[in-house]
Amino acid sequence: MFNSKDICDRIRSFYPDSGECGKDLRITYDKDEHAWVVEASGWKRPMKTFVDEADVDACLSRGHCVGLSFQVGQMRANAGGGNIDEA
Repeated sequence: MFNSKDICDRIRSFYPDSGECGKDLRITYDKDEHAWVVEASGWKRPMKTFVDEADVDACLSRGHCVGLSFQVGQMRANAGGGNIDEA
């Protein structure tokens, strides 16, 4: 299993304007949901989304990052952090 820093670093590789890991971009694991919680406060509006652990695993272990990048990209667009088409 990966840790929050691994996930944050990967998200920042897609979206460098996400802010600083642990400050503007916080990643935690929700055992009840079996998902990673991504909270971003570095854009115009704070946002939170859940990313399925299978999507995170696919991205970090196999480089298949569609699920993770899409989910965070949607959150980014909704938070006023950019246009999803920029990703």
